[in-house]
Amino acid sequence: MPMNSVLRFIAVFVFSSTLCSYADAKHHTKLKFYMHDNTAPPNVTVVQVARPSANVSSTSFGTVVVIDDLITEGPSPSSKVLGRGQGTYIFDSLSTTSLLLTFTAVFENDVHNGTLSFHGADRVLLKKREIAVVGGTGVFRYVRGYAVMETHTFTYATTVLLFDVTLRR
Repeated sequence: MPMNSVLRFIAVFVFSSTLCSYADAKHHTKLKFYMHDNTAPPNVTVVQVARPSANVSSTSFGTVVVIDDLITEGPSPSSKVLGRGQGTYIFDSLSTTSLLLTFTAVFENDVHNGTLSFHGADRVLLKKREIAVVGGTGVFRYVRGYAVMETHTFTYATTVLLFDVTLRR
């Protein structure tokens, strides 16, 4: 086995053992992480970039927000940093608080190097909701799956989201 393949295998194995647990070793990989939305200084990670010119609903319909959120192993922002969640929230419903969530989880370090791309409806008033994992790069190349999201913590300045992800190659 070439040295490059051995190193790649070791990196994937170490990544899997530190971040993932296997539900079905042949086909499914499970992982959990926390994403931190900060809307107040000094660590703002959520910025509104567009909103409708007229107030058409009480649900912020038409508002576009860009995120660059911290992703951690645990719910505390001081827990081990795994990467960043970068993308957009679009408030897309006239009748309820719902977001079209499109973002990429960017894992950047020697062991966990790759991205996961998420897309779907985040019906924030539900306790648990699902969004699709539509692909990945690096150690996540060719994956797809889904994430069950929960709002772990919500305050005026910070929202912490728990992602329980199931992946399939």
